[in-house]
Amino acid sequence: MVRLGEVGSTNDVARALADAGVPEGAVVVADVQTQGRGRLGRVWLSPQGGLWCSMLLRPPARSAWGRLSLAVGVAASEAIEATVPLRTGIRWPNDVVLGERKACGILIEGAGGAVVVGIGINVNVPVEKMPQEVAARATSLHLAAGHPVDRETVLRALLDRFARWHGLWTAGDDAVLEAWRRRDVTRRTRVVVDGPGPRVEGIAEGVDDDGALRVRLDSGVIQRVVAGDLTRLSVPGDC
Repeated sequence: MVRLGEVGSTNDVARALADAGVPEGAVVVADVQTQGRGRLGRVWLSPQGGLWCSMLLRPPARSAWGRLSLAVGVAASEAIEATVPLRTGIRWPNDVVLGERKACGILIEGAGGAVVVGIGINVNVPVEKMPQEVAARATSLHLAAGHPVDRETVLRALLDRFARWHGLWTAGDDAVLEAWRRRDVTRRTRVVVDGPGPRVEGIAEGVDDDGALRVRLDSGVIQRVVAGDLTRLSVPGDC
């Protein structure tokens, strides 16, 4: 494990390790990221108090990356629940939420013949210190639990859960899909998905076997969405 105080991005460090031939299983953890990033090139705020880490994988060339994203989401969700007595959900494609607010983000990037899995969990970062537009959508384990949470405990739980779900993903076990679907807070809600392709709006009908979102358009046609940024326009029961 590589532990760093302040770094630009743990994903970039893990990518450099991949380029240097470091074997699968390397983990990079930082106290602060100054250039953390999320989906679609967005800035991911990563101040002191959060768990910012990246894992280096070397999966077979034809691995199902869509299912890997699901496996990572389930692992992070279980790790949070093992640390604080709270029920989590997963919002497609891979945001772990407490209620309606995001507590964890995941970014998976290719790195030559390797894959880098970046995970950011807001453990103790005060939401009131975040920019207003972020604070309106985010939470922390500290805020949700009502007390500070030990970051190392979260890290140990995350690595333990990830090892299990990575093994099931590698084996092609459908348990990954089943576990993700049980935590899906997107299904049967009205959603909008933006980028990288045309905007898609309709009713989320869960994910297919590859992890792509199925959206029922107003015409009744099912649109398959592989990537994008999702906004829920309703909650279950409104549709």
